[in-house]
Amino acid sequence: MTDLSQEIRDGLNLALNEAIILGFDFDEETKAAYVTFSPIAIQNNETIPNDNRFLFAFKNVGRLAASLTLEPDTKAIEFNANELSEKMNEFKNESLYGWEFIDNNEDVVFNQWRNNKSFDTVINSNFLNQHTIDLFQEDRYSKKTIDIRIWFDQIVIFDSELQQIDTTTFIENGQRGWDKLYKNGWTTTESKLKGKLKLKK
Repeated sequence: MTDLSQEIRDGLNLALNEAIILGFDFDEETKAAYVTFSPIAIQNNETIPNDNRFLFAFKNVGRLAASLTLEPDTKAIEFNANELSEKMNEFKNESLYGWEFIDNNEDVVFNQWRNNKSFDTVINSNFLNQHTIDLFQEDRYSKKTIDIRIWFDQIVIFDSELQQIDTTTFIENGQRGWDKLYKNGWTTTESKLKGKLKLKK
């Protein structure tokens, strides 16, 4: 299992904050989950990537669980792991918020829905020793919410041309993006990002 230092975890949490989830795929046969993000990012030449999509491959997934709910009924809607991509496509690419996604203590996020799951697929009984990432999407119009937790051993990151990039590079791009926002006093609404940073989905 790849070691994720506290510095790397903090960096990923920063770089993924307010990232837009554009896609989700799970391949149980290869034990891999693939999530496409469009994050706040500025390259080391101070430019915005022409295509700001980044594909995260979560390798050796030991467990995958999700909870899909539709208000006012808070009971989770049952479906299986192979349908997760389809369910995620029903959401309109909402941003992640919260600053804490990687290796959260179970009490922080997972305990809020662990007893109300749509599915819970255990692939490797050693999942308790793995890293985790917590993801979510919310449709405020349909009142639909999905929470997801992935247990995994390794993260591999690819750019929009499917070229692998270092985790450190991704983190530094995110840090520059957030530094630019704070320096200029911009908000992170979609209109501001398009108008100021010209961030592309």
